[in-house]
This record gives sequence, C-alpha cells and structure tokens, in this order.
Amino acid sequence: MKKKKKHHEEEHENLERWLVSYADFITLLFAFFVTMYAISRVDEKKLGSMVESLHRALGSTILTQSSPPDPGIFQTSGYPMEVNIAPASRDKGVSSEDFEKLAQNIQKKMAEKMGNNGSHGGASLSQLKFIIDRRGLVLRFSERFFFDSGDASIRSDVVPLLTVLAHSLEALPNHIRIEGHTDSVPIRTAKFPSNWELSTARATSIVHHFLTHHRFEPNRLSAAGYGEFRPIAQNNTPEGRSQNRRVDIVILSAKEGENEPEGEGKGRAKL
Repeated sequence: MKKKKKHHEEEHENLERWLVSYADFITLLFAFFVTMYAISRVDEKKLGSMVESLHRALGSTILTQSSPPDPGIFQTSGYPMEVNIAPASRDKGVSSEDFEKLAQNIQKKMAEKMGNNGSHGGASLSQLKFIIDRRGLVLRFSERFFFDSGDASIRSDVVPLLTVLAHSLEALPNHIRIEGHTDSVPIRTAKFPSNWELSTARATSIVHHFLTHHRFEPNRLSAAGYGEFRPIAQNNTPEGRSQNRRVDIVILSAKEGENEPEGEGKGRAKL
C-alpha cells in the first residue's frame, strides 16, 4: 500500500496586514471627531449646574470682607452688616450684584427706621445678617428680633420694621420662603409640644403678617420649620444656641424658585 505523499505548502506572506492597522486608525479618528463635536455643543445649563455642584462640594465661599467694603452695605451707625457671597448663579437675570443691591436697599431703609442708635424696641441691626448663597438672598434674623423666648407671636414693637421689610419685598417676582429654626433645648408646652411646632409657627406668623397687612401674592410665599436640625453653630454653648435660634427669610433665585411646587394648571405633566 503506497503511503500518501505529504505536500508541504509554502507559507505565503500576508500582504494585507496593513488594513488592520488602517482600520484601527480610522476608528480612532472617527471617535476623535465625535468627541470634538460633542465638546463643541456644550449644554450651558447642564454645565452651569455641574460647576455649581462642584463649588458646593468643594465648599467654595467668597467673603466680601476680603475686599474694601461698601459702607452702604456693610456698616451703618457703627453696626457691622455681614454679607457672605457664594458663587453667583447662572440664571438669566439673576446675579449676586442684584442681591447685593437689594440687601443694601433693605439695610438702608431699616437703618433709617431705627435711627442713629441702630435699634428699635427690642430689635437692633446687630441681629440681622445678609447672606448670598446658591439659594438666593438670605435675610437672617436672630430670634430676639421678632419673638420673645418660646413664643411665636410677633412683638408689636417690631411691626414697623417688618413693614419696612415687606415694602422692599412685595414687588419682587421671586418666591420667598420663611424658615424657622431653634436650638436643641427641648420645649414641651401645651401650645408647642416640640421645637418642630415652635419653628413652624414662627415662620407661619411672618407669612400670615405679610398676607394680612401687605400685598403679597400667596403663591409667592411659603413657610418651613426645621426645629433644631439645621444648626449653623454648636449647640453646646450659649453663644452657639443663640445663633441657631433664628428666622431666615430667603428670597429664592429664579433657578431655586423652579423647584417650588406648582399648583394645578401651571404646566407640569401629570404622571
């Protein structure tokens, strides 16, 4: 039986291997131009939100005290006015300069009402701070400015000052949120079983006063009570607890105002 002959075929050199490298190059080139096209079409709104989130995550805050202050904003009759300014929002028509002007206007009118001694009844300019942050302009009032300890009734002697404030705010289109805050000392009374009720009642008292005595659109106002759970200082010292007992009147920026709930017929889709 004859054995089959083994035929050894010669290995031929593959002359088309360059096509593999060429195809890889074309793929990379395509990916490069797609990336360049995507970068050239930046969504400014999303980019602004990303930058703002990054600033918040890094805790970026600029204190205007680092530059020479404008006496109209920062000081009246020897009473310093603190204004903290965080990075301005990219919202159309909203800027930190707008809020600075509003703060200056409110401070000026308050100072005129209080007179040279910077006080009126139990309220004084030292109990008010202006803060600009991502939410908008925050008017931070010490508890003693409006209320007696453990009470949610607005003192009659500060009503003229509240009128000055209302006249400065009622023409604004921005949403206004009044926030009540307490310290961590528990309160248990028939009227206020806890700090939740006290903080909410104080915020609601100011909202009710604005709606009853001034020309505010009801859908532009809201009240919130945070009890002792949004402190700005330590509660283990009298000074810290005094800072935490406060009322914040927040003039929301246009962007923050969009997050407020809307009523029926405001254009939101139903799920």
